This record gives sequence, structure tokens and C-alpha cells, in this order.
Amino acid sequence: MKKQAREIFGLPLLFWGLWLALLILWMGRFVISFMSMYLVKDLHVDAGVAGTIVSMYGFGGIVGCLFGGSLSDRFGRQSMIIGGEIGSAIMLIVLSFIGDPFVMGAMLLVYGAISSIPTPAVAAYIADVVPVRAQKRAYTLQTWAVNFGFAIGPIIANQLVKISYTLMFYAEAIILVVATVMLGTFFHEARKLAEHDVASPSLVISSDASSLSSVISSEGEAGVEKSSLGPTVSASEDLSASLCSGRDDVSDPRSGREDRDASRSTRDGDAAAVAPEQPVSMIANYRRALADWPFMSMVVLMFAYTIAYFQLTSGLPIALTQLGMGTDQYSVLLTINGGILCLLQIPALAVFNRMSNTRVLVLGMLMTAVGYAFQIGATSWHGFAIAAVLWTLGELGTFPIAATTVASLAPADARGTYQGLYNLVWSLSNGAAPLVGGWIIGGFGSRTLWICCTIMFLLVAAGLAATKGARERAVARNLRESLAG
Repeated sequence: MKKQAREIFGLPLLFWGLWLALLILWMGRFVISFMSMYLVKDLHVDAGVAGTIVSMYGFGGIVGCLFGGSLSDRFGRQSMIIGGEIGSAIMLIVLSFIGDPFVMGAMLLVYGAISSIPTPAVAAYIADVVPVRAQKRAYTLQTWAVNFGFAIGPIIANQLVKISYTLMFYAEAIILVVATVMLGTFFHEARKLAEHDVASPSLVISSDASSLSSVISSEGEAGVEKSSLGPTVSASEDLSASLCSGRDDVSDPRSGREDRDASRSTRDGDAAAVAPEQPVSMIANYRRALADWPFMSMVVLMFAYTIAYFQLTSGLPIALTQLGMGTDQYSVLLTINGGILCLLQIPALAVFNRMSNTRVLVLGMLMTAVGYAFQIGATSWHGFAIAAVLWTLGELGTFPIAATTVASLAPADARGTYQGLYNLVWSLSNGAAPLVGGWIIGGFGSRTLWICCTIMFLLVAAGLAATKGARERAVARNLRESLAG
């Protein structure tokens, strides 16, 4: 009965409180998407200069991702999340009063750093409180919340800018404050819940050894062979077989020890999400992550993917402008993207659960390549709308599955650092994409940009397939360490 009270749809309340706040937060994430238009129309900045100014936000995010993850390992997830959102709201108010483009660029650098601090902490928090077997579902739901907000945000922003561009700064700041108050209340209750669980172990939701193993069969790299676990797994042959097959029942008579260890691990994870018990060496964790080849190869490949994919918010607006289209047509394309993701993200999860992560990622890359290839010959809004549907279908199998894969690759005591480095990809891409897209379109035209993006997606798909084995072995290694702990 306690388990039912602590879970909704198989996920703990510790997850759902954060999810609701994220849903509200992302309804207000629209300032950066419309920043270039604000600079050009209200501040009368040249289009090329505007792209450079907006890129400062992405480069600032590099600092936030680098330090946000490692600091959350040391000081706790909640302090980084709350602090980052409060700081972001303050910076939005500051930005609304700035009229000088170069000062705007400097402030966007600071805003990018502050607003990126919570991102790795959120991802690590989910890995802390959600059992391994349910993490793919949790990250998919997180992505759904982001996409829902991304679908609603442009509609809100488009109405605000018709009155005044300044209003969108105030509107986003208010939304951040409301969501932060919700998060503060939620974390307060989560802390009491974690303390109560530590005092009353019988009330903790147990996560047995077979739940830990399911990251390989259904969430990590599905299809990992038993031999990849190696002879170092300290359980019996029956336990090893269950780990590879994903069976829910573990018949080994010594599995009681695994149950107790897993239960203790879950309880400790809940407490760690609120506040880590001991300091973690930031430098040691960075060295560990940078030397982790399976993880770093994933980071590099996702950087190549995102720098091409993020042309939808940098190169695409310029291409549409050159064809005589404006903010109304562009905002509808973004809404199509977010709307399709909201409708199909959850149903798609049932399909993805029957496939390995690598297979889902590769298929997603290929579908995205088809969508961007379609834009090569698009000359009307309807052509770009069809392309948007295609690359949105590709996105279904990339972002949430990539997040799940990174969570599987990260050791428990360095999740924040790993997520910080992974989210560094987003900040680098947000900074580089406007520069790359603007340079290619300015020198060679938008069709050349879409050709380059299509080739990039195909290369990333090949790279993911080639590095599959390394990721499988890394996931198996983390599983052995979890069982041994």
C-alpha cells in the first residue's frame, strides 16, 4: 500500500513533482527563440551581428554545464536547480532594460551560464530517484514536458511581441518565479520524505537486482550478451542469466542480499538527490569522465548531431526570411514540432522499449536526415512544414534515448559531472549553430546548409552504430559495480 502511495504510473512522487515544475518552466522558454528578431526589429541590429550576439547565450551555457553538474554532485541537486532558476529570472529583468547590443551580448553570456546550471542537476536528480528499470520512461516524460512547453511557448511569445518585445522578458521571469516556488515547496517535502524513509526502511520502495539489470535489456544497450558481463559478476549463473534476459524473478537463493543492497541503494539515492552525504572531488570526476571513451564518444557524436539539428532555431529563420516569410510562419513550424512530439512521445516509448537504444538512435538520425534533405528543395511554407514533420519524427528517437544512454553510462557517484559534460553539448551547439548556419547561408546559400546537415546526420548514425559495443560493455561494467556495492 505504501508503494502505491509513493508511485504514480510506476514512477515515484519525487519524479512527478519535478516533472510538473519542468512543464511550467518550459512554457516560458521563449525569449532566446525570439531574441534575434528582437535585436533586428526593436534594436535595429544587423542580422549577422544579431546572430553573433545570440550565440553568446550558448557560449555562456558552457560555464553553467561544466560547473552545474559537478557542483550538484558536491552540494546537492536542489540548490543548483533553485539557484539557477532564481538567477535566470533576475537576468531576464536585467536584459529587458538593456538597449546597447554589445552590452546585451555580455549579459546574454551571463544569462546563458546561470540558466544552464540546473540542466545537469535535473538529469542527475532523475537518475537518483527513479529506479533503473523505469528511467527510459522517466526521461521520455521529461522530454514530453519540454516539448509541450516548446509547443505552447511560441504561441504565447508571438502574441506578446505583437504588443511589445519587452513583455516576453517579464512573462518568462514571472513563469520562472512561479515554477521556482513550486520547486522549493516540492524539495522541502522531498527532504522530509527522504528522512522518513531512512528512519523507516520498511516504507522504502525496494528496487531488486533484476530491476538494476533491466537497464541492459530494455533501457541501456538492449541485447547485451551474457558474456559481456564477464565472470566477475559475483552472483550465480541463474542471476547472470536473469540479468541478460530481463526476467523479473531471480531464483538464486542468495538474491536476498541483492534485494537488501538494492533497497539500501535506492534509499541512499533518494537522500543524495536532496543533499549528498560527503564531498565529491570535482577534478577527479572530470578526469574520470574525460577518460571514459564510451561516454566521450557519445558526447562527441551528440555534439555533431545538435550543431546540425539546432539549425531549426538559427538557420531556418534566416532561410524563411529570405523566402519572404516571417514570425507567424516560423512560430507555426515550432508549434508543429512541439505538438507532434507531445502526441507521439508516449506511444513511441512502447515501440522503443522493444528495441536497443543504439537502434532507436540510428533510426532517429536517419529520419532526421530525410527531413533536412527535404528542405533542400523546399521553396514554400508547405514544403518546410512537411520537412518539419519528418525531422520531428526523427527527434522522437534521439533526445530522450540519448539522455537514457548517458544515465546508463554514468557511475552513480559522478552522475552530475557526466550530465554536465553531456549538456555541454547543448550549450556549445547553441553557441556555434548560429555562427555556422549564418556563415554557410551567407556564403553558399541555405540549400548548402541543408546538404551539410543531412551529411552530418548520416555520419553520426554511422558513428553510433560503430561504437555500440563500447557502450554495451560500459553499461555492463556499471551494472557490476551497482551489484557489488
